[in-house]
Amino acid sequence: MQKIILHFLLLFAFVSQLHAQCDGRYTTATFTASKKADILYGGNYDSNGKWTDLVLDVYEPAEDTASLRPLIIFVHGGSFVGGSRTDQRIDLTARHFAEKGYVTANIEYRVEQTVAISPFLNFASPDNWYKAMIRASHDLRAAIRYFKKDAATNGNMYKVDTNRILIYGSSAGAITALNTVFINDTTEMSYYFKRNIPLMGGLEGNSGNPGYNSNSGIRAIVSCSGAFDNINYLNDNRDIAYLAFHNNPDLTVPYEMGCFVTVACFLGTFYGPQKIFPKAKSLGMKTEFYPFQYYGHPVDAHADTTAKKLILEKTTAFLADVVCRTGTVTAIAPRVSTETLNLFPNPSNGRFTIELPKGQQWQDATLQIISLTGAEVYRTHISASQTLDVQEILSNGTYLIKLIPTDDSSLQYIGKISILK
Repeated sequence: MQKIILHFLLLFAFVSQLHAQCDGRYTTATFTASKKADILYGGNYDSNGKWTDLVLDVYEPAEDTASLRPLIIFVHGGSFVGGSRTDQRIDLTARHFAEKGYVTANIEYRVEQTVAISPFLNFASPDNWYKAMIRASHDLRAAIRYFKKDAATNGNMYKVDTNRILIYGSSAGAITALNTVFINDTTEMSYYFKRNIPLMGGLEGNSGNPGYNSNSGIRAIVSCSGAFDNINYLNDNRDIAYLAFHNNPDLTVPYEMGCFVTVACFLGTFYGPQKIFPKAKSLGMKTEFYPFQYYGHPVDAHADTTAKKLILEKTTAFLADVVCRTGTVTAIAPRVSTETLNLFPNPSNGRFTIELPKGQQWQDATLQIISLTGAEVYRTHISASQTLDVQEILSNGTYLIKLIPTDDSSLQYIGKISILK
């Protein structure tokens, strides 16, 4: 059996001095969060040529006496065809960080105006896909400029330190954040970006608040299930910290490199954190990457899960380190091997045989069956090749079968089976 090695990179930042540097601010929920909703930050034409007002919500630490506070801008997901300020409960994440002393902004941006039959028919042309990404990036840039304009001309109503701006994106929002933060030179762009950006307002776009540079002052990006089409975008941005979270496997946005939704290869090859992280590390960037051994997308899809709690914990430490002091992190990079798990017959009526490699025979392991939504629907222990009968448990559909040896957490076996009754 051919072994497939995936380099799962788990990084740990040394942050024991954070409390000394910032007296616990940014790591402890010291404040209550106050919200200002539906603030107009710009506007632009959508994909159908209709004018769209762009709005955001701002969360501030109530009764905070600090004269300047770092700003985190949150960008929701939705495949560039939908989504809102509550997707992935990103509004709760924005509130979470306001309670720690940040000013946070949760934005909405233009999405592709879809056809009735299928929203993804709009992306049959790669130009439409890249235009959707450009619109989202233009709107995020306008939001950044909104706060810079407010600080310069309106007495800095939100008390934002425009030299400490942080961007958090999920799924399409993470793609938007990566494009916005790291693309700052039109000469390095891929073909479809070069083809469409000049027609849509250049890098900065026309979504509002002109005259302010949207790239300056950005200190870090948090990417949840994000990817972009050229890892060389990082070359000129070595001073920006990069934190990533991603599920593996993720059939929507590549974990390593590949196509969107695994089949949309006509949109081009995109690179996930498994490729971005080593590049960032080689450039000396402050960087951490936390992969999760779960199937599904995006990694922060739910508000109250073990994965989401870890994301909040690691993001809290990482961003506090960025805003309180500088420096790179010390990395530990253990390897986890993933081997193919043979299942037959496949498709199955719910009764199928699991063939274990010789090295795993008679060794205790946990077997999981996971649905396409990422939910665990069955769990058992197994120690040898055996026939499993789950006809009464599984309905028709495709499932991920994962086997994790009890005595070796650095190894896992993964297979996929279709149930047809």
